[in-house]
Amino acid sequence: MDALVKLASCLAAAGIASSAQAELKFTPTISEYELDGIKLQQLAFSDDGKTVTYQPPRGWSYSGDATQLRLHPKDKRQAEATITRIPRPRPEALDEEGIKTLVAEALATIPQGSENVSVLSQEKNPIMIQRKETFLVTLRYTIYGQHYARSILFLYRGNEQIRAQLTCSEPDFGALQRAFFASHYTWQNL
Repeated sequence: MDALVKLASCLAAAGIASSAQAELKFTPTISEYELDGIKLQQLAFSDDGKTVTYQPPRGWSYSGDATQLRLHPKDKRQAEATITRIPRPRPEALDEEGIKTLVAEALATIPQGSENVSVLSQEKNPIMIQRKETFLVTLRYTIYGQHYARSILFLYRGNEQIRAQLTCSEPDFGALQRAFFASHYTWQNL
């Protein structure tokens, strides 16, 4: 009986170790699917043997590597969206303390030398992605006389933080934010 308990403990520890090593890789490949007879494309990412898919806003270019997907809206040179995977030492909660930490993290992303930095809004769960809670922070700042807006949508997957960030000139922000935010409804297996 002791041998069975030891074996079960070893297998459980191996399972925990392998799941802790599982991580989403944002190196994109194209995946095609059919909807009502129409062939569509989406991006596919590796996640420890399973496939995670996402459809970026129409007309946006993309590139990626293991930790970050970069998106660029067509004809908007001062706009970029990123979706980044950040390993964390432990799972984190979106409680009051966790939210304060995320707002501080969002403010820390503002470029050095920026002026008139302000938090425009904070919203818990503006969208649930695959039944996972989210937190959205929207910021405004001025740098070199140019006015920018930035939104950061935070999501936790176990020990990984997924950070979807859009930065662009303030006049372009409304339309680009709607397109980027709508794309988050397309996540599958995240």
